[in-house]
Amino acid sequence: MKRQKLKNLMALLLSGMMLLSACKETSETTKKKKAKKTTTTEEAETTETPLETTSAETEDTGDTSSVSSSDTSSGSLPEVVGAGNIPAEDEFADKVRSLPGVVSVERLPEYEENQYMVYYEMPIDHNDPAKGTFLQRMYIYYMGEDRPNSFYCSGYSLFNGVGHRFEEVPGEYDLENFARYYECNFIEPEYRFDGESVPEGFSYKNPDYWEYLTSSQAADDFHLMITGLKTILSGKWCFEGMSKGGEFTAYHLSRYPDDCDLFIAEAAMLRCDRGFPGMYEYTWSTAGDDRYGKEKAKEYRDLLLEFQVEAIKNRDELAEMYYNEASTYGLTLSEDLTPDILFDCAVLDLAYLWQYDPEGFFEDIADVLDLKEQAPKEYYLQEIESLLSTCYGPWQYEMDGSEYEDGSRYYNFVFQCYREDGYYAYDASYLREALEKDGSGAKLSITEDMEEHLYELRVYKEHRERFSYDPSVCEARCAVVETTTTPLIIINGLTDEHHVAEITETNNPNVHIYNLPGNFHDETEFIDLSVEDFNEFDSIVSEALSIP
Repeated sequence: MKRQKLKNLMALLLSGMMLLSACKETSETTKKKKAKKTTTTEEAETTETPLETTSAETEDTGDTSSVSSSDTSSGSLPEVVGAGNIPAEDEFADKVRSLPGVVSVERLPEYEENQYMVYYEMPIDHNDPAKGTFLQRMYIYYMGEDRPNSFYCSGYSLFNGVGHRFEEVPGEYDLENFARYYECNFIEPEYRFDGESVPEGFSYKNPDYWEYLTSSQAADDFHLMITGLKTILSGKWCFEGMSKGGEFTAYHLSRYPDDCDLFIAEAAMLRCDRGFPGMYEYTWSTAGDDRYGKEKAKEYRDLLLEFQVEAIKNRDELAEMYYNEASTYGLTLSEDLTPDILFDCAVLDLAYLWQYDPEGFFEDIADVLDLKEQAPKEYYLQEIESLLSTCYGPWQYEMDGSEYEDGSRYYNFVFQCYREDGYYAYDASYLREALEKDGSGAKLSITEDMEEHLYELRVYKEHRERFSYDPSVCEARCAVVETTTTPLIIINGLTDEHHVAEITETNNPNVHIYNLPGNFHDETEFIDLSVEDFNEFDSIVSEALSIP
């Protein structure tokens, strides 16, 4: 793989520990995989009154006064080009408009006649609706009133049903593979406070709204949506999510087990608690063995470790270059992340190369290391910094909430990890040992006693002071695997370094776990199963969703 191509890919693929929308395949790839799998397996009405709500509005002044009913005012729909494209006789659109909380049903210009963008007026706080509302989007690809229903949670902004997706493959809609394969009604909600689903006055300086960015509130959002849609869609329901969305799938099951007839969690780090262990040890000891074979995998791990050592040995020059790159892009970084600490974090975070297939990166690492004896030092160092930024750029530490290409707000993800989703503690033991063996005298600026809390420095100090980690979300995800009576399918990719936080076995007969030894984070959908496992999967799905 060429460097520029890698830069373009990794700006998306390595945008964080669980950034789902960055790792999905294009529609063409999906179609090819589906065709292949199909070949191998051939043998084989109530109307309620809409909620009376208002939209909260807060000035971005840094004021930390609490949100109250006196701070609210009427909200308004964002301008939608082509909002009038739905004909008056569209019966399904009329039914959706009648659902509790729905304020508008629109059709974007590029939509086909069975596609809809739905706007809900959703309570900011389900426990106290007087605190105001925000407009929350939901995308529907309608297949029929009696078809099964796939409710897909990404955990981020809308991935399907938004304009930039249609530009990639004209005329094709990148529906999630499950819904496409089983011809389901596809329902994708936007996660609260992400994409366009944010309260008026939402601010990264004001912590008030952040009180309500929780899994519990999100579960209440989706429960309201599903409950309403069930009155107009008669088919069975599947709740599906991958990565952060996979984690939430298990959490929603723990809160509302009767919402759906089947739950599917893919690449879901259900045991991801604060400081979950093992990620770095795996990265430096056994990563890639099942994918590339032990000999080739060790070669890759050694290349990565050598690159990390070279980076730390030249920190005096490289740290400032890396930090200046952040300034060039106008990024807002934590005041706690000095250039040296930020640089060391980036070097350690190269562990993320093992989240997705990194083979092309190792080729680039080898090329850069070859320059040590062949090129002027200045050029050599520039190439090290350039590759480091490509692999794990300073935008990963951005704090001002800038959106990614798909509209996802990366700081929201970091905040939720800190607050309740769980996050890793750094472990630099292997790198410290390698630096000692190198004999150069180079040392990390990150001390051992700093490692446990380094991730927290990505969170605004005001947020750290106001919010603390809540272990109940992780506890609920893990507990439901052992107790659920509703079918739950878990698919894990064991070459992804995050598999150390996945649940890989259970005695609960209602939970079906598929562990794929050589698969990465984005290779955990049903189309990645072996033929034998797919046949079993298909049988479980067909029974749960009453598919003939």
